[in-house]
Amino acid sequence: MMKILLTTLLLAAPTANAMNAVMYQPQLRDTTVSDAQWQHVLSQLKGQGIDTLVLQWSRYDEAFTGGECRAWLEHKAQLALSGGLKLVIGLAADSQFFERQKQPGPALENYLNHLRANDVAVAKRWVDVLGAQSISGWYISSELDDRRWRDPQMQRLAEDWMKKTRLSLAAVADKPVAVSSFFAGNMTPDSYRKWVTTLSHSGVKVWVQDGAGTQMLTEAERALYLQAPSAGKVIELFRQDKQSRTFKATPAPAAYQQKWLETPVPQGQDRVYFSLRYMSAANGVLAH
Repeated sequence: MMKILLTTLLLAAPTANAMNAVMYQPQLRDTTVSDAQWQHVLSQLKGQGIDTLVLQWSRYDEAFTGGECRAWLEHKAQLALSGGLKLVIGLAADSQFFERQKQPGPALENYLNHLRANDVAVAKRWVDVLGAQSISGWYISSELDDRRWRDPQMQRLAEDWMKKTRLSLAAVADKPVAVSSFFAGNMTPDSYRKWVTTLSHSGVKVWVQDGAGTQMLTEAERALYLQAPSAGKVIELFRQDKQSRTFKATPAPAAYQQKWLETPVPQGQDRVYFSLRYMSAANGVLAH
């Protein structure tokens, strides 16, 4: 009986840990958002079944590194907790990541070590501010694509980077660590599935972006890539303007968003909506 009970608990554990989350991408222009507005947004999210707020980052280059803007973000995180949401803390983001990841192996490895040191420094700050018990997880803000990391040697480097970062963060506060990955047809679907599996060996949860917002591939093509055995899916709630030279997007249709919100989260797999500013809950509060 005890063996059966233990087996049941082990099977149930992933379901208990799965989250129905929304990702928030802090921007300096958001610091005009009042507490009352933010609490209204949080209440709307709770009403839509969202249980977790994921900060995509809490430092972006030099933004949110100190002063009033950092205090604003930390306070808004505390309000999310008091509003009944769990909190996954995104760490340090580098705007030059996609350029700097093109460096040769040794230089790239040094750069990744630098990113890890920044992540650990940010994590320590959050533990000081919130306490480890209030943090449900860490999110590594660097997104991994299917182009730079196609080579097996690069994949091993990425796995090592993720593993070392996970261990470094565990020394600060031992929480689940996640990273996201996206595809644009640079690997075959089979190769991408193997890549996601390899990355998962680091002990870091891999959330695969569904690609619906960027519209790089057809729905049928995307479906092949989304068969990758990931720990979660990022549901893109925006539609990118392909004619614009800079990133410009509008919210996905309301009916599309509502359909997803009404669809049960798969057993044992996180669902993360991207992003808060494209959801109806943030209308009139967060500009997109």
